Amino acid sequence: MGRNEKRVIGDISEYKAIIKFLEQGYEVFKNVSSSGPIDMVLVHHETGEVRLIDVKTISRRTKSWRPGSKIVRQRTKEQIRLKVEFEYIEKD
Repeated sequence: MGRNEKRVIGDISEYKAIIKFLEQGYEVFKNVSSSGPIDMVLVHHETGEVRLIDVKTISRRTKSWRPGSKIVRQRTKEQIRLKVEFEYIEKD
């Protein structure tokens, strides 16, 4: 899988997450930069709850001691400091 294909898969996952959060009553503010610790900021319409989200497409191991198991990503120091949450989205 080339870099462009990975980027497209990541973009699709972000838009799936946007739809999910909109359906849950959040306003979604998407990062327009191609990099950074946060993909989107959510503000709940009724409660005012603010969440910082980094979307990750679920990847599964293919050649390991546990084929098919989910690869768990680690937050960066900056993401930990900012209290960024990961939102995992399944690839179609």
